[in-house]
Amino acid sequence: MAVEEDRSEPTGGTRAGAVRSPIQTIDRVTALLECLAGAGPAGIGLSQATDAVGLRASTGRTLLSALVMHGLVAQIESTRRYVLGPRFFELNRTYTLQNDLGAVAAPVLRDLWETSRETVQLATLQHGRRVDVSVLVGPQLLNVNPTTMRSAPEPVGPLIHTAAGKVLLAGLPDIERDRLLSSGHAEFDRAGVLGELAAVARDGYATNHDEEVAGVCGIAAPVRDHNGRVVAALCLGYPSARRTPEHERRLREATIASAAELSRLVGAPTGADRGEAPGA
Repeated sequence: MAVEEDRSEPTGGTRAGAVRSPIQTIDRVTALLECLAGAGPAGIGLSQATDAVGLRASTGRTLLSALVMHGLVAQIESTRRYVLGPRFFELNRTYTLQNDLGAVAAPVLRDLWETSRETVQLATLQHGRRVDVSVLVGPQLLNVNPTTMRSAPEPVGPLIHTAAGKVLLAGLPDIERDRLLSSGHAEFDRAGVLGELAAVARDGYATNHDEEVAGVCGIAAPVRDHNGRVVAALCLGYPSARRTPEHERRLREATIASAAELSRLVGAPTGADRGEAPGA
């Protein structure tokens, strides 16, 4: 049922200092959620909540029912009182992951750096661009130093030429991936790129052999969250002068294992690190 913007009704959230947006329904929903949060685990009844935020009971019931459908609000069966829903737990985990991923990943990255002796990178996709959350430059004299290779987040062009970029693109929903690829200005073989990204999603890793920068190779694997979604790419960069089938195999196995470990740390379901759907 649609909620009409009835300006004759008292606006929710009329307490001093409340923020008023151009959309009254958003203000009312925000006020209700803040009221539920303040009520604690015991919850709050409908009339108490609507009185507290200045809404008619019918409007409050409609808004709360819609929030229940989206998991943002739950109703205690025995008391019929309202509490914050489980969706907030998921959103909070995602928010925490996005803001603290570097701290959570630090020991995993350090272990991979020590065992591989190559450059370790943890990258995310933000607003369609790659951002390196953490970089540990390889300790060997001949190494890969991404801080000297790029001074700004990657646009879509370079994304399809790096191992981490391929992993991040492969992990996107189809619609979002198509939009991002279509927004790029560089010309590329679209069918070939989509085929390679499908292989990355299937195999659980991506490679880069002298594609972005001559003399640089990379291997990357996806890091997944509690919903099984790709939230980052863990990558090893190394000079192509050291590339041999055996060296690449060892780096690939180490990268995949470290990405799987990090995925488990951030709550990925069993099998998600292998690209399986949750519950598969």
